[in-house]
Amino acid sequence: MPNSLARLKRISKHSPLIQRQDALAAGVNTSALTSLTRKGFLIRVGHGLYQLADEEAPNSELVEVSRRQPKGVIVLLSALAFHGIGSHRASEIWLQLPNNTPTPTFRWPPVRIVRSRLAVAFTEGVETHQIGGQNVRITSVDRTIVDCFKHRSLVGLEVALEALRERMTNRQGQRRSLRDLHHYSRLMRVSRVMQPYMEAML
Repeated sequence: MPNSLARLKRISKHSPLIQRQDALAAGVNTSALTSLTRKGFLIRVGHGLYQLADEEAPNSELVEVSRRQPKGVIVLLSALAFHGIGSHRASEIWLQLPNNTPTPTFRWPPVRIVRSRLAVAFTEGVETHQIGGQNVRITSVDRTIVDCFKHRSLVGLEVALEALRERMTNRQGQRRSLRDLHHYSRLMRVSRVMQPYMEAML
């Protein structure tokens, strides 16, 4: 058991989130994983996903969802929270999937599915972040704000306005180019909705 724990600690130096297949490849068998979890040395944070009890795994929910749905994109409230924008926090992971993708089932974490038929919705303004050794696709700040206006019936107009206001005033006190905001608003077909609010905040 001490040897198994030492091997897991070596894995966690590269990634705080330990995948089951990586543990098995390092010589830690299933019974050792179960035993370490029962004894409190290991925490099971998802299907085949663990972290050491004394390690803080960043955004483990995002990693688990992205691992199971690599073509999906983290959007809306979850993307706002990742970028540290606004005061609203999601109790579930907001995941965008193509219309023709079967609806996935998650025992953990809770997931809210948003559908899109636009191919550009999965490429334009989508960033890939390395979290715990896993590629996680998340909409950029400007794309997220535009999406909040597009899906204002789901997240609420006040969420979209708060995010836009924070973006327009710019927390660093320096006005950035609004080119991307305009570009994504046209792409997502909400430019007419956003334009009056943007002009009022200039």
